[in-house]
Amino acid sequence: MRPLLIRVGLASDLKSVDLPCCDRRLTLRAGAEVTSLSEAIRIAPSDTLRDRAVYRLQVAALKDDQQAQGLARQLAESINQQADATFDAGTDLYRVRVGRFTTRADADATRGQLEALGIHGSWVATEGGDLENPAFEIQRDGETVQVAGRWLEISAPPDVGVPYGDSRYRGQLLIFLNDRGSLNIVNEIQIEDYLRGVVPKEMGPELYKQLEALKAQTLAARTYAVRNLSEFAEEGFDICSTPRCQVYGGMTVEHPMSDQAISDTRGLVALFDGRPAETLYGATCGGHTENVEVVFPLKTGPYLRGVPCVEAGISTLAGDMPRGAPFPAALMQRLLPGSSGKPARALTKRIEHLAVLADLPVPRDRLRSMESREVFRFAMSVFDLAIDQRLRASHQELEKLVAEPPSDWRSRDVELASFLVSQQLAAEPGIAIVNESDAEELLYHLAIYLKVLERRSTRYLSHGDGRLEVRTSKGFGSHDLPGSFGTFRLQRGELRSAPLEVLASDRLELYLHRDDLMALVQPVDAPAIRFGSRVPKQSWSRFVPAGQLRSAVQARYPGFPFESFEVLSRGVSGRVGKLRLLGSDGRNLLVEGLAVRWTLGVWDTLFWAEPVERSDRGPGWHFRGKGWGHGVGMCQAGAFGMAMRGATYREILGHYYSGIKLGRIKPGAARPRAAG
Repeated sequence: MRPLLIRVGLASDLKSVDLPCCDRRLTLRAGAEVTSLSEAIRIAPSDTLRDRAVYRLQVAALKDDQQAQGLARQLAESINQQADATFDAGTDLYRVRVGRFTTRADADATRGQLEALGIHGSWVATEGGDLENPAFEIQRDGETVQVAGRWLEISAPPDVGVPYGDSRYRGQLLIFLNDRGSLNIVNEIQIEDYLRGVVPKEMGPELYKQLEALKAQTLAARTYAVRNLSEFAEEGFDICSTPRCQVYGGMTVEHPMSDQAISDTRGLVALFDGRPAETLYGATCGGHTENVEVVFPLKTGPYLRGVPCVEAGISTLAGDMPRGAPFPAALMQRLLPGSSGKPARALTKRIEHLAVLADLPVPRDRLRSMESREVFRFAMSVFDLAIDQRLRASHQELEKLVAEPPSDWRSRDVELASFLVSQQLAAEPGIAIVNESDAEELLYHLAIYLKVLERRSTRYLSHGDGRLEVRTSKGFGSHDLPGSFGTFRLQRGELRSAPLEVLASDRLELYLHRDDLMALVQPVDAPAIRFGSRVPKQSWSRFVPAGQLRSAVQARYPGFPFESFEVLSRGVSGRVGKLRLLGSDGRNLLVEGLAVRWTLGVWDTLFWAEPVERSDRGPGWHFRGKGWGHGVGMCQAGAFGMAMRGATYREILGHYYSGIKLGRIKPGAARPRAAG
């Protein structure tokens, strides 16, 4: 099976392309002819196309697809002319153009209609006409050759790359004659090589020096590319090379660390219901990501749910057990309170109590001493009906069972057997004495085995108002925080009672008895995180003069007499979901999702604003916000922080994309060659 190829748009609507002299390793394929580039050449659309050019009015160039398409529809209805929005891979903007005129005079006449609608500043642009006989002109050494077709291909050896702009590109550089009679530059490349030019641009290895974070970024970028193949098919490419899609820098940005992340995860993508997920991601989320429909109203995805992020900072969780008390002794003293008397009698009472909690009959037998073999005999007799009979084997047999567990053993069988072996409780002769600490460990392992204690592996999300929010392998969970519970973390290599300092996504073990939370354990001693310059817009503030904001709004909604705005709704992270623009003539416009960001010119929709009057700049708006981007999906700064705290790339992806699974690309048949 041939590797999956992807076509990346590098530039759009060029009048000509110059290829410099003189690298004989480069070859130009035009139709059936293949020649080395031993001299400089210029490639342009044929003259016959320019003779049939049409004139159009360009009204706006917008960041937001929905705004651009909406404006095009509005103009088409208002002046009864063709209008459309076309993405420009070179500028990362959607051009909104109106009409198709045979003369410049006709185009200028229509400008008057636009001005009557309050739309000023439109200008005349030219496009190619009908492409009945598409062709290129190739100029070299004073000669001009015409080549029929819509594709040309430039190739180079893999380690050389094809030069274009400030970079070189693996694979082939394709020149595509688009429907407007101008040239698009496209890089056709194997997807794994494409990622070598994406990952360092999206998450620089010199700044984010965490391999697991780079692996998570690789999975997100690969999945995004596979899901969005052919998004711009009418323009001759699959995906653009700008932030609208994924930033792509070619060979010059490749880095050994990101190359390793790509190699280690080769072919892996994130799947939901068997299909590539829409793995959106952004630079920094300001502490909490957002539900996809709040920012992208036309998108859905149960795996794109807003979650707390490590960017939010440290939270403290403190139990009421004496500080420094060891785990699990402190927990077991609370579950099975100790009794007075000789050690054997006290342990007998506590094991009887454990039997009652496990809904087992109270034994008539008694523990005669604290000798290890006697303790083992007594515990096995008490829980005879509830314990796998193989656990009653000799020390040597238990060692074999631990080394090669039976296929029907669960993890708790292996765990209890391992404890019995490590403490040599089943050893012969039983001359060792079980001390107080060992007795607490035995009670703990028996309680786990008998499900009197339930241990749940989770990741911390947040807490407040008496509730703890976590994520488990099955999804999100919520627990009441009782008035009395324990918190334990590593101190000098031992788990002891102490307040927890947790970040969103930190590992957290919950211990419950009959669904009542008894203890929280932070099982790893995670390092502190210093984000530094990785979150340049974690929080921001800016003042925008009223006139400047009015101009910005009118650039996106030509003719609208902007005066003010009001926030209508926010998402789970606090991001603005809907905004109403208020006009001086009583009109109003609804703006939703990411369009809010482009309309107001803010770095993220996680903001608060108020009108103010400044003595030096007059009236305007003061914006205070967090985050930089759209805030949906994976937070790159958060992925770095999770990796710093010991998370794997699978855990990072699972945190930001709820319920995904990882699988391999299945490209099927390779796509046809583009050139010719």
